[in-house]
Amino acid sequence: MTRKPMTEQQRQRIKLHIKNGLDISDLIADYSIRKEDLSGAIITKFNRAYDDMSDVNLTRCVIGLPNTTNNISHAKLRRSRWCDTIVKGVLFARKCDCRDADFSGASLTNVEYQFCNFRGAKFCETFLRIGSDFGWGAEFDEKFFSDLARGWNVKITPLTEEEIKQQKKKK
Repeated sequence: MTRKPMTEQQRQRIKLHIKNGLDISDLIADYSIRKEDLSGAIITKFNRAYDDMSDVNLTRCVIGLPNTTNNISHAKLRRSRWCDTIVKGVLFARKCDCRDADFSGASLTNVEYQFCNFRGAKFCETFLRIGSDFGWGAEFDEKFFSDLARGWNVKITPLTEEEIKQQKKKK
């Protein structure tokens, strides 16, 4: 789906809605939000599969509603900011490119992020389900799990390139 370029008039409408605590879902539905600052927004409908949302600022946003599903699968979210964002309901984010994104402090417990690329992403104090089907096949920096387990009595050993190739052949 091709979205219209954001206009200054539409940005002002969005800012006013954010300031007044109103949902901006309908205001952004037909527009590209790439490189836009949507910080503090309420976005109850966030269905942007295959969209390029690189560099979008979603800091302190509330996305979705309880018992609903939104879908951003296959989206480009490079360098996006999700700091302190709360996702309510389920968010399908499968096969997304989230390289160099910042998820610090975000609550992403119901995000299904299978096969996402998170290399270079930040996860300081992020609530994210790991060890479940939610993140099957996701790519993280090699140090992600060693950083996570720092201070624990567990040794994290990443797979070798050969082990990764063998796993892919089994699929």
